[in-house]
Amino acid sequence: MARKRKRSIFRDRVANNSHKQKTQSSSYGYLQIPKGVDIFKEEPSTRVFLDFLPYRVTSERHMDRDDSLGIAVPGELWYKRPFLIHRNIGGGNDAVVCPTSVGKKCPICEYRAKLFKEGSASKEETDALKVSRRNLYVVVPIGHKEYEEKPHIWDISQYLFQDMLNDEIEDDPENAVFPDLEEGLTLRIRFGEGSIGSNRFAETSRIDFRERKRGYDEEILEEVPNLDECLLIHPYEKLERMFLELEDEEDATMDEGPSKPELERDEQRDEEEEDLDGMSRRELLDFARDRGIRIRGAKTMPLRRLRRTIKEELEDLREVEEKMEEEEEVERKVTHSSKEHGKARKEKKEKEENPCPYGHVFGADCEKFPECDECDKWDECIDAQDIPF
Repeated sequence: MARKRKRSIFRDRVANNSHKQKTQSSSYGYLQIPKGVDIFKEEPSTRVFLDFLPYRVTSERHMDRDDSLGIAVPGELWYKRPFLIHRNIGGGNDAVVCPTSVGKKCPICEYRAKLFKEGSASKEETDALKVSRRNLYVVVPIGHKEYEEKPHIWDISQYLFQDMLNDEIEDDPENAVFPDLEEGLTLRIRFGEGSIGSNRFAETSRIDFRERKRGYDEEILEEVPNLDECLLIHPYEKLERMFLELEDEEDATMDEGPSKPELERDEQRDEEEEDLDGMSRRELLDFARDRGIRIRGAKTMPLRRLRRTIKEELEDLREVEEKMEEEEEVERKVTHSSKEHGKARKEKKEKEENPCPYGHVFGADCEKFPECDECDKWDECIDAQDIPF
């Protein structure tokens, strides 16, 4: 008699894990890149041919949305995903997507608004918290030695590309058809070269429009990543912790236990509740009065109910006190972080004769070099150019 074959526990688990690895996205800075999709990166002194492909919008809060014109409306095709970033956030000086990109509250923007309202910060401090505008595109590099002719994600600042593209389309509106699947155009983009020593940098210097060798079928949209899902947007609380450099909640769970003051406070509360159980009505009324607790009908209320009501009111008072303590702690950390941030920037400024830490022309070369993206002087340099973002 043949032995009945037992179903392996690995069959479904391995298959599901394999599918997950083939489809799950990966982090790329502030982007969440779908599995199998590559990034396109511009290089200095090159000329590239790019076909721009549209994607189907899913976000209700797309920054380009215009219902009256049918632009970037959910369900429709659109060719770019604008978003905002904050630079130099937290201990790692990270660039993060501003939640206002999707119509949500941002703790960094709120803190900047608070500084403006209070008038307690320098222009340098408030400028450091400004947002910068960028765009995501889906592009197909044509005839490129290093990139396959398939959809790639291109991330570039508004100033370095989109502003120039807008000017070109305004000069010749016929070119606005460039992202259309069937009638679209190929963009020939020339990147200039800047250099200091051995370092070379790319800068967009010219955009031309050419007829495509072939159109695209709608099936290509199945390969086009959803740009609305590519932005890595942290929840408000997590972004706030990053900004204030507070301990992460996950790390907090690894603590050995409550601090000594917390233990003492808990012991005091336990003693109070034990005392309540043995108090007379007069003692209970005195206890409540001393703590500002007012209970209607306390003099005639059953003793057991009176004790329970006082305990409930006492717990509410404790929650309020804890909330106030938390807010004071956050405010203290915010003030400390702001002062340290301002002090560090001031010291750095005093040490440098040239405002640009990389030796470029301050107020003229902003966004022309790769290091500009991480430069502490970026906001000041942009302001010196008076370029709108």
